[in-house]
Amino acid sequence: MSVGGRMVNTRYRAYLERVILGEDQGFLSWVVRGFLLPLSLIYRAGLAVYLGFYALGLRKRCRLDVPVVSVGNLTFGGTGKTPAVQAMCRMLMERGKRVVVLSRGHGGSARGSLIVSDGESVLCKSPESGDEPMLLAKSLPGVPVIVGKDRRASGRLARERFRPDVIVLDDGLQYWQLHRDLDIVVLNAARPFGTGFVMPMGDLREPIGGLRRAGVVLVTNSDGQTQDAALRKVKSIAPKAACFAGSHRPTRFVNAAAGAGVELEWVRERKVAAFCGIGRPRGFRDMLTALGALIVDWAVYPDHHPYSRNDLAVIRDSAARAGAEAIVTTAKDLARLDQAGLIGDLYVLEIELEIEDSSSCGSVIFQAIDG
Repeated sequence: MSVGGRMVNTRYRAYLERVILGEDQGFLSWVVRGFLLPLSLIYRAGLAVYLGFYALGLRKRCRLDVPVVSVGNLTFGGTGKTPAVQAMCRMLMERGKRVVVLSRGHGGSARGSLIVSDGESVLCKSPESGDEPMLLAKSLPGVPVIVGKDRRASGRLARERFRPDVIVLDDGLQYWQLHRDLDIVVLNAARPFGTGFVMPMGDLREPIGGLRRAGVVLVTNSDGQTQDAALRKVKSIAPKAACFAGSHRPTRFVNAAAGAGVELEWVRERKVAAFCGIGRPRGFRDMLTALGALIVDWAVYPDHHPYSRNDLAVIRDSAARAGAEAIVTTAKDLARLDQAGLIGDLYVLEIELEIEDSSSCGSVIFQAIDG
């Protein structure tokens, strides 16, 4: 495809994402949603029939002989699922558990099961694994990461190769084929159920009643009043779930080329060009602004966008024209930048999930996997 055609395709995808995520409320967007409504109804009906086979015992879920903890969400993108996976893995490792992460590998080219990391070394590149598994592999030393669409097969590979005490299933709430001992669901307090419409009309992966499968619900990213309101909604839908509040906190900036970290104060009053291709780009921008960054250039790409050499050249040249002193992106975007050296002065904002009552949350998780 030509560069011009690729740019048109990128803009189309970005617009469609804004429509589905409810970020564009114009007349044309509601017309698009109207056309998508019949497809949403068909999807809901098909999902109900499919799950009915499991309820009647006509289909069986695969059960691995090792505890499985799933971290997932009800909506597409923007809830902070990846930091939650990182937090769960670290919590389990602190208790002496051997952990393996299974991921679908969205956006990756791998066929079958692929070992992204053996816990000591990263064994492939992000175009093969996808961006989120690569981020997990680089940020979780000691934790093997395996990708594969069939997580029953990758789970058996994990059990045979690494002998884990616990398997963490990344983005597993809608992976019906595999039994889980605990489902952890991450919700954004500001929009816990997204647009309220099921895909493809909206950003819900399934009706909100799916929240009843959760054993733990993490409500993140808002002020206390909004968070409390979201927790009340969750309790009304899933009264048996243990609910915890959490916040995504920036920890430091890291120079992509040198790997050296700098304090958050580094960005205050500094002119930066920022870009990202994530589910909720506004959250990234708001975080930079709250840290005192002067954003002089801003570029948004579709979630999981595979950056080309041309994309990187455009980012670099636009930043230079805007007089930026540095370029900033997210850790998830860096995982897709195998050619990061083409951008000078590139920094990554690292974040982590802080759970307010982490000890109680840990107790619920360990009761599920040890009980």
